[in-house]
Amino acid sequence: IQAYRQTFSSGIVMSGPTVVTEVLQTAATFAISSQEAAMAEGKQKYTTLLILTDGAVSDVAATVRCINEIKNAPLSIVIVGIGSADFSDMQFLDDQSSNIDIAQFVEFNKHKHDSASLINATLEEIPTQLVNYFQRQGIMPNPPVQMEEADIVVEAEEEEIHVTIDFGADGNTMSVPSGGIYIPPGAY
Repeated sequence: IQAYRQTFSSGIVMSGPTVVTEVLQTAATFAISSQEAAMAEGKQKYTTLLILTDGAVSDVAATVRCINEIKNAPLSIVIVGIGSADFSDMQFLDDQSSNIDIAQFVEFNKHKHDSASLINATLEEIPTQLVNYFQRQGIMPNPPVQMEEADIVVEAEEEEIHVTIDFGADGNTMSVPSGGIYIPPGAY
């Protein structure tokens, strides 16, 4: 939530319509390819997509169709509604007629003063969704892995690249941070 708040303190403004179908399809494709790659190595992988939104989805029917199309992916979808919007239309995520449930909606304001309640509501359905996915696919759990704390390796995060470009009054002169690349006007 802190990252969400920091994003908006930068001056970005959210606006409608709220369309998530492409994000859902991309996440499902990623989840499937990740699981296939893991299986090739004798491992298992399951993906959880968390979407934070300040508004209800604009096209409920398209979102339901999309979720039904991707319901066999190794994927759980949690959408958290943040802010004062009317999220009553989001109940469809928990009321789907499909026998395969991969999505849920959590209204942040109902839990904003109780972080344990927010965590519980957000994570509540994921264990069942994960188990159901692997059972539907006939995939048995891998044996438990015994590890010592010293064996756990935390990989370095990818370095973020910050680019600042200043245009002069003539519209052509640019200053680029040291190590940056200057692309002259007309070359792009």
